[in-house]
Amino acid sequence: MTAFYLAQKGTGTMTILEEIKAKRQQLRQSPGETISREGGLVIVPDATAFRHILAVGDIHGNWLRLLSLWQHVPYDPQQDLLLFLGDYIDRGDYSAEVLEMVMELTEKSPHVITLTGNHEAMMLHYFQDHSIREPMDLNHGWMRSGGQATFASLARVYQQDPGRYHAMLEFVLSLDHLASVGEDYIFTHAGFLPRQSYEEQVDDMLWIRTEFYEEYAGDETVVIGHTPVQCFDVNRHHPLMFRNHIIDCDTGSYLPGGHISCLNVKKMTCWQSDPDDMFQED
Repeated sequence: MTAFYLAQKGTGTMTILEEIKAKRQQLRQSPGETISREGGLVIVPDATAFRHILAVGDIHGNWLRLLSLWQHVPYDPQQDLLLFLGDYIDRGDYSAEVLEMVMELTEKSPHVITLTGNHEAMMLHYFQDHSIREPMDLNHGWMRSGGQATFASLARVYQQDPGRYHAMLEFVLSLDHLASVGEDYIFTHAGFLPRQSYEEQVDDMLWIRTEFYEEYAGDETVVIGHTPVQCFDVNRHHPLMFRNHIIDCDTGSYLPGGHISCLNVKKMTCWQSDPDDMFQED
């Protein structure tokens, strides 16, 4: 454990927002460091270093919709910061293809930040006690949450190229939990508890809902996925901004009429997949 995480304020540990601020100030004293990654916490001290800051919401194995979205996004790996908010897998049939595409983007640019979601956490929990070589354990919670499609997708990869399959698992293990960009933006999958430290809530950041929406009152804009905007308004298909600086970018990638969305947070503009791309024939 680093001295940074052991830092104290008064009689208690720093809150997550205090930790982010302290780490950002520390990095600004080391010019030239564009992105810091430590223990799943990513700090980008200077948001002005990038033309666009792009956040991609939940994909859920829908590779065709991801390809459709990518045709619209004017992404430049040299000038832009690209963030994925987690939940790459489950429900859709092409989780392996999604993982491979995101992996390729990370290999082409150091300015790609890949965050984990609760569905990746469920998959890793499954493979702690199970093997891709065994029949599915249909009693496991992951299988009841869309994991059957991902298992089948990864099994096809394993049969063709075991090395590629293991590289995908290593990639999922390497995913980060939260990213702070400049003084204005925070990105994570589901949210966080503002009164707790980072280490106290690493798992909560993948699952939290109501507590975050009710308790967050910071100045930074927090961009999340996890909860489809359709849960708030069944007719909504675009990112949703709450009054307390929270933006939900999960626009129902696996739902009929849903989208995968990419938000340009600096300009508050959005690109989306075409709604019927998930249903195209191969």
